[in-house]
Amino acid sequence: MIVRLGALAACLCVAATAQARDYCSTRPSLGQSACVLDPGRVAIETALADWEREDDSDTVLFGDSLLRIGVTDRAEAQLGWTPLGIARDRTDGSRTARTGDMSIGGRINLHNPDGKGLSYGLQPALVVPVGRSPIGDRAWSLGVIAPVTYDLREGLNLQFSPQLRWIAAVDGGARHLEPSAVLGIDVELTDSVETTAEMQWLHDPGVDTASAALSLAWKLDDDLFVDCGTVVGLNDATAPFRFYSGISRRF
Repeated sequence: MIVRLGALAACLCVAATAQARDYCSTRPSLGQSACVLDPGRVAIETALADWEREDDSDTVLFGDSLLRIGVTDRAEAQLGWTPLGIARDRTDGSRTARTGDMSIGGRINLHNPDGKGLSYGLQPALVVPVGRSPIGDRAWSLGVIAPVTYDLREGLNLQFSPQLRWIAAVDGGARHLEPSAVLGIDVELTDSVETTAEMQWLHDPGVDTASAALSLAWKLDDDLFVDCGTVVGLNDATAPFRFYSGISRRF
C-alpha cells in the first residue's frame, strides 16, 4: 500500500512538472502579454531603477514593483506599488522624494493561458492614490488593457496592447477617457536572450504622445530574468528619453 501511494505521488509530481508553464514576465516591454501564472505560483517583478528625462526635469523610480499571484488556470491577481521616486528640477537643482500610487488588478486569459500561438485576454486595474505628487497622481483611476499576442513563427512574436483609462484631468477638471496602444515584436536571439521593439501612442485631450522602445531580457534560469530597456520620444509632447532596468523572479 505504501509503495502504491509513493508511486501515485511520484506520478502526480511528474504530471504537475510536465504541465508547468514557461514563466512569462510582464517586464521589460511597455505592452502586456495575455499569459497568466500557474495557480498557486507567485512572481515579483521589480524595476531596479527607472529614469525618465524631461526638458527641465528628471524623475527616477526605485523598486517599482508588481506582485503577481496565480489564482486559477486562466486568472491571476496583481498588486503594484512604487516605494520611492525622486523628482529633480534641473532649473534650480531642487529634489523631491515621494512614494507612488498603488495599483490593484489582475489578468484574465481568454485563449491560451500559456501565451503560445494566439493568446488574448483582459487586464483591469484600479489605481489607488496612496502616493504624493510629483510621483503619485493624487487621483483615483480605472483602466483596462486587452493584450493580444501571436507567434508568427518559432522565436518571433507579435504583440498588441490597446488600453483605455478613466482618469482625472491634471488641472482638476472633469474625468475623461484616455486611450493608448502599444505595438511590438519580440525576437528570441538565443535560448536565453530576447529583444522587444515597440511603438507606443497615447491620446489625452489636446495632447498626443508617441514613443519608440527597445528592450533586452536575459533568462538566468527558468524562474529568474534580468532586463534593461530604453524609450525615446517621437514628438515634442513626449519625454525625450527614458532608461530602465529590472529583475523578475517566480516562486
